[in-house]
Amino acid sequence: MSATPTHCPYCSLQCGMKVQRKGRAGIEVAAWEQFPVNEGALCRKGWTAGELRGTRERLTTPLVRDRATGELRAAGWDEALDLVAGRITALQAEHGKDTVAVFGGGGLTNEKSYQLGKFARVALGTSQ
Repeated sequence: MSATPTHCPYCSLQCGMKVQRKGRAGIEVAAWEQFPVNEGALCRKGWTAGELRGTRERLTTPLVRDRATGELRAAGWDEALDLVAGRITALQAEHGKDTVAVFGGGGLTNEKSYQLGKFARVALGTSQ
């Protein structure tokens, strides 16, 4: 099976890398020597990116903290998103719309950065 060229997701450099299946569920990262930015070189995060997919420590479902016990428990997406939305709404009602802000990084494309800003202003109502 041939490797698929793509970009590393970790920083604003967006280094070129190739990924391919390794076994049934694994992913292997390979150098993309022709990519002009990094010419096949990757940082430690880039080289180990494929290992994150299959690790037992990776979260595969939302976790919410049980108010009675303080322990984290698995929850469905609807419950988790309702909890976050409710908390944001309550905080903004108590402290104002600018209580919530968003943070974007250099790894965002122009389009994603625009969408994040639009989400902050329209959906969250914040000027931040």
